[in-house]
Amino acid sequence: MTEDAVKWYEAAAEKGHIYAMLRLSNQEELCTLVETCTQKNVKDWRTLALKTAHERAERGDTEAMVALFTAKQGLEWLEKAAESGDNFAQQLLASAYQNGQGSFLIPGSREKAVKKWFKASAEGGYPPGMYLYANYLYEHDEKKEEIGNWLKKTAEAGHIDALGSYALNIAHLPNSYDFPLDLVKAYGFTYLITQLQGGGAAPREAKISLPEIAEKMKPEEIEMGISFAKEWEKTHPPLSYFDPIYGY
Repeated sequence: MTEDAVKWYEAAAEKGHIYAMLRLSNQEELCTLVETCTQKNVKDWRTLALKTAHERAERGDTEAMVALFTAKQGLEWLEKAAESGDNFAQQLLASAYQNGQGSFLIPGSREKAVKKWFKASAEGGYPPGMYLYANYLYEHDEKKEEIGNWLKKTAEAGHIDALGSYALNIAHLPNSYDFPLDLVKAYGFTYLITQLQGGGAAPREAKISLPEIAEKMKPEEIEMGISFAKEWEKTHPPLSYFDPIYGY
């Protein structure tokens, strides 16, 4: 948080951006790091954020419902957003249940709910939901074919961690899901990840695995991998860690 950031958060908040209001209501950031706050304006921004979110949530705005949950106004808002078909809310709800939130009286019903909402988020096309659903299936010893299918879909959606894992598997380093060996694509995907700039550093694993893949290839195959990466990048979503707008 900086003085300049505060200016733009205020501009967004004044246009009705709920998460900007919540950032401006963060007393630690504004009063400790920036030193341009008063107790009153911190409280005022939170009051306005909750008022705005409640009004929109009552009209069916699922993002506002998620914001209310994020602002600690109750798990029921997240449940309502998930039931309304919000794929981010569905992933968040599955994670919340997985971490012990919510009450489940019937044995096994919590686990069923976790799987239900991860699956709903994945089938809705939300990349983090797809990735976490693949992880859930892996942790519960589901069929390798299904796990591999979701891993591939998540990778193709631009999820950095999924793409790195998929690249290692098609390079057979190792091959956990019986993918055919494809060193050209494996090198291309890993190369793409190592070229990340700006919004997020490349994972250390990709920098290590790139030479490991290259050891199994001829120089012309490496060139093919780089060419493949450049063409793939033109037709697929940009790589992302899919960090949430607000929170963690």
